[in-house]
Amino acid sequence: MNIILNRKDQILMILLVMTLACLGYGYKPSHKERQMCDQKKCLNKNKTEAPEPYRDPPNQLEAEVLRHIFKTVLESGRAPTIREMEVFFKLSENDVIATLDELESKDLLFRKKGTQELISLYPFSMIPTKHKIFLEDGRSLYAMCAVDALGMPVMFNRNVKIVSQCEWCKQEIVIEIKKGEIVSKSHKDTMIWKAGRPESAPSAETCCPKINFFCSKKHIEEWKAWNPDLAKAGFSLPLERAFPDIKKRWGAYGEILGIR
Repeated sequence: MNIILNRKDQILMILLVMTLACLGYGYKPSHKERQMCDQKKCLNKNKTEAPEPYRDPPNQLEAEVLRHIFKTVLESGRAPTIREMEVFFKLSENDVIATLDELESKDLLFRKKGTQELISLYPFSMIPTKHKIFLEDGRSLYAMCAVDALGMPVMFNRNVKIVSQCEWCKQEIVIEIKKGEIVSKSHKDTMIWKAGRPESAPSAETCCPKINFFCSKKHIEEWKAWNPDLAKAGFSLPLERAFPDIKKRWGAYGEILGIR
């Protein structure tokens, strides 16, 4: 029996079929479509891009404060004091602290609890870490993690030598970056272990200590075998595969702040 539907009924029928499809009724994907869906889920699960250097981009004043702090660190090796920022920006102490509070809430810097002392200003650490960065003039700074160490020369358009270590065997790892490219490395199979970034907790206390270099794939696999819980919370990449994305993201951050 043929049923003839008018235009209005046809539209209602189409809407009904679409609704049932959305709810999972009446439509079975083909084997090929299921394979494509599974592949997409796998790619998302094993996503290997580096995270953005920030959760939320800074506003104009916050960007100016960050730019001033970065320039001070690069020139003097230390962060400016609250008083120095008051004078430079012609702001009150409360306004400066409120700006730092906002930057910290966006995980762009981190202060010692109960004080205004800057501990980290991604990619820099104001206290010694295992990731040391040597500038061309011989001065040295510290990075928060392996990714920050690689991102710093791109963000500030500097030639540097990174001196770090293998997280497993503690052997020294040296990487030279010039004009935004890796020109030499002490270990040809250098790897990076990348931990996931938390939604709310400060990166300086959570993922940064876990983002490290390894001198070989063998050593990163041995480390993973001894640290199964950590192994589930991150992924590893060869240096050559990790660097292009790090370069892209940290370069963009430098452009946003106007410091490249």
